[in-house]
Amino acid sequence: MAQLEQHPSAADEELPLERIQELLDQLKGAAPDDVAWELGIHIETLSEALKESAAHQRGVEEENRQLQERLLGERREYAELRASMDELLNLHELSDTISSSFDIKDILASLIDLSGRFVEYLSCGVFALDEQEARLVPLTLRGAPGLVEHLEAQWEDGIIDWVMREARPVVIEDMGTIEQLNVAKRSTVVVPMIVRGKQIGVYALYCSRAKDEFAAGEIELLGVLASQATIAIENSRLYTDLEAIHTQLKDSQQQIMLSAKFAAIGELAGGVAHEVNNPLQIILSRVQLMTLQNKDQLKLVKGLELIEHNVKRISRIIRALLGFAGHNAKESEWEQFDIAQALRQALALVGHQLDKGLIETSFECDDDLPLLTGHIGELEQVFINLIINAQNAMANGGALKIEVCRVDQQVEVRFADTGSGIASEHLDRIFEPFYTTRAEDGGTGLGLAVSYRIIERHQGMLTVESAPGEGATFIIRLPFSAVEKGGEE
Repeated sequence: MAQLEQHPSAADEELPLERIQELLDQLKGAAPDDVAWELGIHIETLSEALKESAAHQRGVEEENRQLQERLLGERREYAELRASMDELLNLHELSDTISSSFDIKDILASLIDLSGRFVEYLSCGVFALDEQEARLVPLTLRGAPGLVEHLEAQWEDGIIDWVMREARPVVIEDMGTIEQLNVAKRSTVVVPMIVRGKQIGVYALYCSRAKDEFAAGEIELLGVLASQATIAIENSRLYTDLEAIHTQLKDSQQQIMLSAKFAAIGELAGGVAHEVNNPLQIILSRVQLMTLQNKDQLKLVKGLELIEHNVKRISRIIRALLGFAGHNAKESEWEQFDIAQALRQALALVGHQLDKGLIETSFECDDDLPLLTGHIGELEQVFINLIINAQNAMANGGALKIEVCRVDQQVEVRFADTGSGIASEHLDRIFEPFYTTRAEDGGTGLGLAVSYRIIERHQGMLTVESAPGEGATFIIRLPFSAVEKGGEE
């Protein structure tokens, strides 16, 4: 900082005492002695006063200089303190972003924004390390193009690998700009992203500055910001994995609870169904006989028809209970089958009903699906049941899409309709026996429960995805090979 301009003062100039003495000698001859003596006394007093004034002024100027130096020092300290506070604010802002979001895009955007506050760059980006394919994969890029190619060249030269081993930010001079005259020097700042000893990628900034123009504090701050972002990315990944595991555990728990409930109900239903079915058939035959004997009595016939209708409804429930209990699944009926052909057969059986209900159907199936093992009759019953459910959900017409694909060691079948969807309060209970939202339309609440039971016996899984007003998708997953499970529970 510029120093204050110094001006010579009267106190610093030498007093003309010799000249005053000469003038005093001349006055001695013309003036009385007492006047000359008194004048000399006053001149000496004035001279001493001037010397004291000059010394005092020099002291004041020295004190002023010291105060000026102290002020400059305090200004430097303030600037350094302000810079430190800015760094802390940047770190706090990034930490706040990290703590308030598990979105990797938000974290990376915050890292780049904060870096740009104290390091100007032409382009920058975060790159993930793909260890299997031994390459860098860009997660986010900003600024001028060419950074990916630049990093790939450094990767091939082994520079990135060296930076990762060093585990600290490194400034790499751009040799292309060094060799050219009258071209601004450029360099790349490569910051390794490492968490708990695991290398996950690098943060790179391509800048229009030479290597020696970077301050140590800038590089150190970049390292701190990248380290915070790396921890946030890892936490986000762990949170996502934890959330997925939690969802799987929740689904597994629900599957176990349903399986236990179905096992208990199935055992009870099997015994009750057999005990009820025989007397029910006797009642039905007697009612039909009485109807033939009294066909001329219209009032009586009407009452008998009402009894017959409800007896047949009970009979349908009994048959569903027997199917739910698994008493019609025999090991000898298990065989290999083509699931695509079974689905086409099910569509053919209910095709007329779908056309009548103004429902468009589409069927997509992967090629070269393996043959499955199971009870083809039961599985066709499941397919038809799901198709009829979709039809009931689209009273005013719509579309049903059936997709079959291979997922790992399973075949996945998806029945997606454009109906009214399933309300959240019903979604967790639709597979429960006797739970129905169509009781007024004759629903028994056993269709989906029986379907779930059949798929479970085939060591598969039946799930649903739905939202009100957005249709529903029932998903069946069956293993490539299965052994009959609990055919005589």
